[in-house]
Amino acid sequence: MSLLNKLLHDPVISEVPRLHNALLVKERGVRKEWLVHMDRFIEEANAWDFERQRTFVNWLLSTCEREADASVLLIHPLKERLLKPFLNQWMKEMPDDVRPYRWYGLFFDEDDRYSYLQEAITRGGRREQLAIETMIDHHLYGLWYSFHHLDEDLYLGEIEEDAASLTEAWLLIEQLDDAVFKSERINEWQKLNQTFTYWIRFRQEHTTGFMEWRMQQESKG
Repeated sequence: MSLLNKLLHDPVISEVPRLHNALLVKERGVRKEWLVHMDRFIEEANAWDFERQRTFVNWLLSTCEREADASVLLIHPLKERLLKPFLNQWMKEMPDDVRPYRWYGLFFDEDDRYSYLQEAITRGGRREQLAIETMIDHHLYGLWYSFHHLDEDLYLGEIEEDAASLTEAWLLIEQLDDAVFKSERINEWQKLNQTFTYWIRFRQEHTTGFMEWRMQQESKG
């Protein structure tokens, strides 16, 4: 079931009729009308008191977690005019609640998003599995990016930063509860760590020919 259908079939949607109407328009594929309805909903929601906004945001973003198509519904005006200001207020009003940090990190594609995810993990520990998984993938992607042109003898990272990322990724992997996800990320981490180790050894004596050199090392066992 798509996120749109999930929201439309949730009984809570009847409590927010303007959003309900907007989602029905979205379901019909009428983009311009969808944006008009969302604008009206955002205006209404901004007039709600703190508790009503908190209840709504908790419902919406909890439902959006782990949904691949969340960005289709969490459009820029909704995030900038309602969600972001409210999450910032939530952090100030209820600083011990970890949820706004997690959601800020998950749903806002900004440079500091990962600092919010890290804050969620610091505050919530291993209970913050989604934040932990997202941070692991962030670290592993960064390492992949550093290494993905080594076949041309081009290393795009910084040794100290990548060493730190490997350490941090491993510490996070150890906190995973999902056995399958954990096994997959351990395997990926081991491959990246091996590449990193080989590259450091290679650079001590050579400047070109990394891939051929690596094959020779691996053939030795």
